[in-house]
Amino acid sequence: MSERNPFPHVQDAPFWYLLAGEVLRRGEGELAPLFQNLTDRAEERGLPIVYQGRKSLYWAVAGRLYLYYESRVPNLDRSGFRHMIRGLQCAFTPPVFAQAAIGRILANIASPSSPNRSVAETVADTFMANGMSVTDSYDGAESDGWILEACLGDERIMALSLQAVTPPEGLWDRVADFYGENRPGWYYRLFPGKIKALPKLAE
Repeated sequence: MSERNPFPHVQDAPFWYLLAGEVLRRGEGELAPLFQNLTDRAEERGLPIVYQGRKSLYWAVAGRLYLYYESRVPNLDRSGFRHMIRGLQCAFTPPVFAQAAIGRILANIASPSSPNRSVAETVADTFMANGMSVTDSYDGAESDGWILEACLGDERIMALSLQAVTPPEGLWDRVADFYGENRPGWYYRLFPGKIKALPKLAE
């Protein structure tokens, strides 16, 4: 673990499991109105897409978790990164989603939609493109290009997408403090999937 890292437990997979669970739990309620705003804006633009359900939720939460990593522990070593992925996988169904989503985000950061895109904007781009579902008006794969171009060019859609992936303020510190006080034993740190349910933070 990097000496610059101020938090001693980011190498623990259950920490990331707890963090992901809390981000998911909060996102289920707070993101629904935002998804509706995105859907309404897409309808105004005549785009055959909607944002709703688990697909949109998972991609928004994946973006929030990546931005926590990027802002809090960017120097996490390879072993710590593997433990992070293991912990995140325990919070999603199917578990493979976590690794696939983080991999997609990393690939997009390496090759952003335009050279001047910030990391956060690229994470928002990833949510925008992957969190949508198509409607009955969708004309097939040949229309994908103009749909994405229209979304990228729409300030309202991109502002909402950035909001969707912005991590909740203060939650990292609350989870870190809580985990430090309730850190599981070595067995559950090695096998986070054996943890049936982590305790929830008080609201």
